[in-house]
Amino acid sequence: MRNTLHFVGPALVALLLGLWPHVAAAAPDAATPPATFSAGWLMRQADLEVARVTGALPEDSRHWQGDIGGVSGQPRHGREHPAPVVPMLMSLVLPGAGEVYLGYKRGFLQMALDMASLYGAVHNADQGRQKRDEYFAFADRHWFEPKLDAAYDPNYLDRPDADFDYSQVVGRGTDYFGVTNYTDLPLWVSVVADRREYYENLGKWNQFVFGWDDFIDPRVFLGTSDIDIANLNDPRTSANREIYRQIRKDSNDAYARRDRFVYLSIGMRVFSVLQVAYLEGLLFGNGGGAGSEQSKLEIAGHRVDLIVEPVGLSRGVLGAAISF
Repeated sequence: MRNTLHFVGPALVALLLGLWPHVAAAAPDAATPPATFSAGWLMRQADLEVARVTGALPEDSRHWQGDIGGVSGQPRHGREHPAPVVPMLMSLVLPGAGEVYLGYKRGFLQMALDMASLYGAVHNADQGRQKRDEYFAFADRHWFEPKLDAAYDPNYLDRPDADFDYSQVVGRGTDYFGVTNYTDLPLWVSVVADRREYYENLGKWNQFVFGWDDFIDPRVFLGTSDIDIANLNDPRTSANREIYRQIRKDSNDAYARRDRFVYLSIGMRVFSVLQVAYLEGLLFGNGGGAGSEQSKLEIAGHRVDLIVEPVGLSRGVLGAAISF
């Protein structure tokens, strides 16, 4: 059990209690401190001696606690002091709400910042969805699975279901990747099995470039017969694929901004809860708050102290100590 009170010896307390009536009678009225203060000071010493033995202050000692810089018996800000968990939960729901409840105007700024971060998260999420739907629709207009099928079947034109419009890509995929059936591609996934990955693969991996409606074999515009998979990265291979990639990048960027705003909102909640805990005297001692036993966090009657320890410049430890 931690003890932050300093005690005087029993003999000194007894002496003070015995001498006080004579000192009070001999002192001039003008120089006599208020009776409530002096009596409270003496009672404090006696009560502290009891606490040194029993480990607890007497129930009737609350009225003198205010004159030693501790907690005044008067409620703060004109209201009864709330349980610490109330403003902490308020700050968890809306950063700054707990501070405002305790009378600190700084909470209004935190509330405004949180509202702005939530707006930013929602706005960018909407942008991300709009761009996602846009690149889905663009791919549906300009990329065709049957054309990819033709690119990976050198005998495609002999098939009864052959589409002769795809004759310029027949066997091109096999030339570059050595696969004779596109479903054998390591990264192939159907739109039914995984829609998100299906649309991602169309623009991300070169093995699917043959399905774009404007595909041009790089050997044509490079004037070479060498087969080099790296040449498929040339933007001239498919202008539509480049457009698709840009739209998809815009969608991903919007989602990334949304995530940053969400992380900011979460971080503000953590900060606000810790700040309320500090103001309530649950962190680093008094913290400028009330600091009374009523302001201490308890679970099932056991004292709980929050612990925050910085580690270097970028890490920290957050924990709790329970006294039994």
